[in-house]
Amino acid sequence: MSEPKYTYWLRSGIYSGMQKVAVLLFGIGSVLLLTRSLTKSDMGVWNLFLLFAGIIEIVRQSLIKNAVIKYINSHGSEEHPGIQSAALAINVVVTLLIGLLLAALIFPASRMLNAPQLSEIIYIFLPGLLLLIPFSHFEWLQNAHADFRGIFWAYSLRQGLSFFLIVAHLLTVRHIQLVNLIWYYNFGIAGGTVLSFIFARKFLHTGMNLTGEWVKKLWHFGKYVFGTNISSSIFRNTDQVVVASMVSTSAVALYGVCVRISNLVDVPSQVLGDILFPKSAKMMETGNLEGVKYYYEKAVGVILALAVPASLCIMMLPRLVLTIIAGKEYQEAAAILQVTIFYGLFLPFIKQFGTIMDSIGQPKLNFFVITFTAVFNIGSCITLSHFFGIMGAAYGSMLSYAVCLAITQTILIRKLKINPVNIWKYMFRFYPEMYRIFRQRFILKPGTK
Repeated sequence: MSEPKYTYWLRSGIYSGMQKVAVLLFGIGSVLLLTRSLTKSDMGVWNLFLLFAGIIEIVRQSLIKNAVIKYINSHGSEEHPGIQSAALAINVVVTLLIGLLLAALIFPASRMLNAPQLSEIIYIFLPGLLLLIPFSHFEWLQNAHADFRGIFWAYSLRQGLSFFLIVAHLLTVRHIQLVNLIWYYNFGIAGGTVLSFIFARKFLHTGMNLTGEWVKKLWHFGKYVFGTNISSSIFRNTDQVVVASMVSTSAVALYGVCVRISNLVDVPSQVLGDILFPKSAKMMETGNLEGVKYYYEKAVGVILALAVPASLCIMMLPRLVLTIIAGKEYQEAAAILQVTIFYGLFLPFIKQFGTIMDSIGQPKLNFFVITFTAVFNIGSCITLSHFFGIMGAAYGSMLSYAVCLAITQTILIRKLKINPVNIWKYMFRFYPEMYRIFRQRFILKPGTK
């Protein structure tokens, strides 16, 4: 019997998917605890810290991760030491620059965001920022070799250790402060780094083989991905920054919970993005654009098959979902949650567009599209927040995502002849195919017709 057509996605995605799910489940677990233990104001400050931390990780990864994956998959093993050394050097320099910028600018930024406590926890986070250098280096090497097992365990320990320290604190001391949370966050990074090294050491080359040639190559490839991810971070987080500066940190707590819930629906997109990039990069090496087109349509179709049912359930029962995750005090955010869940369905199209553009060697185009949309989003969020308050930020983001969707689909149709109808075909075909795989593996016995 021929191998089922979804076997590659299942085999490649199982650990990547488990990693993303583990991170989000521990995140949701933290929300369950902290929304019931912190004031809305403190919860808003913590959400702003997580926003900053997320942007920092994206900035660091964008300069290096995709370039490492691309070049390790397209060059022989004799070039790998040079690629690794260049990646580590850029990682160290960029992280140190970020640390210096944070130390210099976080105090005035926290005042602008009406969150004076934010500067204190950012200063305590700086040692954790340095630990992210080895943590991310080990992760990227495993990613480049499509070995997601160690990444899953490292992230599980990183998130799980922080979460269980919070639980232990609440069980013993009961009241928790933001200072405690940031120390537990740092301890999680330290634990994850040690475990990640154990899994990644088989890919590490001893000694440095740093050459200007590889530094330039990685930088040249990564600079547009870097710019794209900066713009993407602005795009995805403008609404929360606008809410903090124009409304209050308590409003950020409401908005942040909705974003966390929406991120649950985004897990399939993150998983398949990790799988799709090295696959489409290899296709592009042979000039197989038809294969790249197929993988884009298939990936988005599979993501929608998983995301649409979950999104519909949350949109129909927003108050119930908020009550379960955050408590009754957060029910007032029901309308915000419905909007964020709705425009979250645009993300599979937009995210996989970025993955495809990077893998076929056109990160510059991706950069221009996302930068334009980010600038548009700043204007739409500020303008609509002026008229509609916290809901205006959600409406502004929804409008921006719609504009970005229209632009990216137009480009894909022209460059790769993407057929949007095929995406929906793959979506609906996913359900019977999954049933057949489940039936074959768990119901029918060997030798059974």
